[in-house]
Amino acid sequence: MLNIFRWLLGFVRFKVIGKFPERFINIVTKSGLSIWDTQNKNGFLHASMFVRDYKEIRPYARKSRVKLRIEKKSGLPFFIKRYKARVGVLIGALVFVLITIFMSNFIWTIDIVGLQTISEAQLISTLNKNGLFIGTYKPGASFKTIARDTMLDIPDIGWMSINVVNSHASVELKEKAKSPEVDDYRKPANVKAKHDGLIISINTLQGKSYFESGSAVVKDQLLVSGVVEDMLGGVTLVRANAEVIAQTKREKTFSVPKTQQTLRFCEPVYRKELNIFSLSLPYSFAFADQNESFVSYITEPARLFDTTLPLSVTTETIYEAEKTKVNISEAKAQEILLRYSALYESFELSDCIIKEREYIFYETDTAYLLDVKFTCEEDIAYQQDINIDNAEILEYKPTENEEK
Repeated sequence: MLNIFRWLLGFVRFKVIGKFPERFINIVTKSGLSIWDTQNKNGFLHASMFVRDYKEIRPYARKSRVKLRIEKKSGLPFFIKRYKARVGVLIGALVFVLITIFMSNFIWTIDIVGLQTISEAQLISTLNKNGLFIGTYKPGASFKTIARDTMLDIPDIGWMSINVVNSHASVELKEKAKSPEVDDYRKPANVKAKHDGLIISINTLQGKSYFESGSAVVKDQLLVSGVVEDMLGGVTLVRANAEVIAQTKREKTFSVPKTQQTLRFCEPVYRKELNIFSLSLPYSFAFADQNESFVSYITEPARLFDTTLPLSVTTETIYEAEKTKVNISEAKAQEILLRYSALYESFELSDCIIKEREYIFYETDTAYLLDVKFTCEEDIAYQQDINIDNAEILEYKPTENEEK
């Protein structure tokens, strides 16, 4: 702040030539004039003073028998004097300063930290709705209110803070931890088979098992019962649990049409627009059939050194397409069908160990087909709750002969 004050008033750097520079400094200091940055270099004393004070020290210099030589002039008065004939430069500089001060009241850039599962597009849209966007007027915005409203709109956010530094807003958040799904161990259940198969091994953790290794079972067949009878004949309901590894068979048919309709892209055309805060000004036009085209957008923000400015250029690239029909060869069809099969394994059979694959290729008048038979090893056990709400407890009544 002191340096800014000195620059606004203007100051000079001068050299003291003579035998008694110390005497000159003492006289100036006692007179109450400001002098600073005194240095002794190469046998001469160097110092700095305000311009208005420098004009008053000539008598002190003669009294001390020294001479003064100005080395450098600095500050606003000299700047104005230098560009006095160029009023436009001064006006432009003043306008630039005013615009900079005005623009500093707006949000120029926004970044988001802490996203994991929440969609970034959803969060940006919600922030815009609640009042945080590029061009937000800082004095008129309550960032605590924006953060609170955003958390109410997106329940998966556990904590959020909006920190504003200069014209940059940093949105920091932490998502709520997902509660793991836990089986209700108090609710009785049976263990049944998810698929037909041949049991390889069975590990019963709780309940009464009805099968052993080598047994064949069908889908939805009871494997382990949650109804357990004790040695005294009493019945207890438990949540049966078991790991049942079985060999299973899976079959899947994939098909590819012999003739497919594809798109051939023409030379792309471009549209450009200048973005100033939330205002978009198109300055490059192009036309294409929007019904048969694909569009991509690239936004490049303007930067000044390491600062991102609230200016950007958005380039819209339009790829116009034409529909054409293509005949698929048998070799290409087999390649596509094998790719379909690999994707099926990755997504549908990810929990299985595939032991064997049997491929059968054939074709019809309109398509190529692939039948795949998978031999797998997998855990076929799943739990099914026992509904005891409507269960009836029947009282056993002995016959007359039994009573006798």
